[in-house]
Amino acid sequence: MKKSLSLLLVAVMLYGVVVASVFAADEKVVINVGVGSFAATTVYSAKEQFEASNPNVEINVIEIPFGSLYEKLCTSFATNTDAYDIVIYPSNWLSEFIQGGSVLAIDDYLGLKDNWDTLIKAYYDMQKFDGKTYAIPLDGDSILLYYRKDAFENEEYKARFKEQYGYELEVPKTWTEYMDAAEFFNGWDWDGDGEVDYGTIEAMAPKDVNPYIFLTHAVTYAAHPNYPGYTFFNPETMQPMVNDPAYQRALEEYKRILKLGPPNMINYGGGDERAAFPAGESALAIDWHDTALATQNPDSSKVKELVGYALAPGSYECWNPETEQWDTFDEVQYAPYLAFSGWTSSVTSTCKNPQVAVDFLSVMDNDENSLAAVTTDGTARNPYRLQHLTDASVWENSPIHYYNAQEFIDTVLKSYTHPNVQLDMRLPKAGSYLDALDLGVSQALSGDLDVESALNYVAESWEEITDEEGRDTQREFYQNTYKNVTTGTGVSK
Repeated sequence: MKKSLSLLLVAVMLYGVVVASVFAADEKVVINVGVGSFAATTVYSAKEQFEASNPNVEINVIEIPFGSLYEKLCTSFATNTDAYDIVIYPSNWLSEFIQGGSVLAIDDYLGLKDNWDTLIKAYYDMQKFDGKTYAIPLDGDSILLYYRKDAFENEEYKARFKEQYGYELEVPKTWTEYMDAAEFFNGWDWDGDGEVDYGTIEAMAPKDVNPYIFLTHAVTYAAHPNYPGYTFFNPETMQPMVNDPAYQRALEEYKRILKLGPPNMINYGGGDERAAFPAGESALAIDWHDTALATQNPDSSKVKELVGYALAPGSYECWNPETEQWDTFDEVQYAPYLAFSGWTSSVTSTCKNPQVAVDFLSVMDNDENSLAAVTTDGTARNPYRLQHLTDASVWENSPIHYYNAQEFIDTVLKSYTHPNVQLDMRLPKAGSYLDALDLGVSQALSGDLDVESALNYVAESWEEITDEEGRDTQREFYQNTYKNVTTGTGVSK
């Protein structure tokens, strides 16, 4: 795998020569890169390129299990050690690292970087705070709906579904339709392979990606198109919205969905979902773009030519935070969720060679390497540049020869540029807020708490975190997200 990626990631030799001239020295320069382990593949590939062009530089890759990444980085920053020169981490942690002075503003080191203008606008804006650039993006994220075309286009099944539910079987546009379809396909051998199949698969395991998957449901009801900024908190008071009726409805439905998948779905993490859906075990799935690539890998997928893509379901109703009533719409309201907001990369404030660090990250993010990364299964990097989403042939001609690539890239671009697209939580201690949500949701799924009690626990935990960090500080960062991050537009200019 490493060898094939090295062949894919084409070195830009001219760039390497220029970089070498910047920091040529008798002593070897060591750059320590701290990265979540499952996102490390393309770091190694860029390391080979960079060291070949710059023999006086050693890129030392430090892999950290994702479950420990937040703790490890925070501990290093709190003790002011120089364990890392570069950190690669979920974008929604950036606010906390800026607040703590843990990462550098890198504008002075970006002279050789010339591809800012091909970033999707939101991903460009998310690297900045107060007019300064603190990160270079390496990944994009939105959570999509995956479905089996052979199931939804089967005439016999369509007739049976209409008889049972009273309407046509189509790709679900709302969560109600999604649950009906999942219920219909759950627990019988609808694909004729001799094994029981399931309605849907979602990663509901605690201490994994559960809070992001749950929020994909909740934002549909909480993200009123006329009240931007109320998805997580009241932006004026920082009162949590997490225990309002929007979240309660979402969690009640989430509990129902638990019964529409494999018996042990409460323990399914992201990796389990990305193995099970490509193996042909369900009619539906909810996940990031990683599932799309996994379905196209001929070594592991049974459904390569059978998969369709759509926005995560929406709703005809949204909770109005001002009137505290449900508003009903004539058309389905979608709220595509940029969960996790992609892997991003920063130079730490203790780095002794920031120019070298920025130059290495620029190689990881150059046009050739980024395109190779997002079209290769197993890199944990998803599309984030317009060039990644405008030419289906680069996907079709990638090592896994993507089938139905145009539908996939069109759906991703639609999710990124939708007028009601929802950013992930971006304020200090975002990880702690999500940990509390994870615990509350998990307790509801297990039956240890009812829905109302579970969400009240989350709201109380969020209030405690906000007070500990300072309500004014949290408000500033939270409001900054909605004031300075442009959504619904295309490429950065």
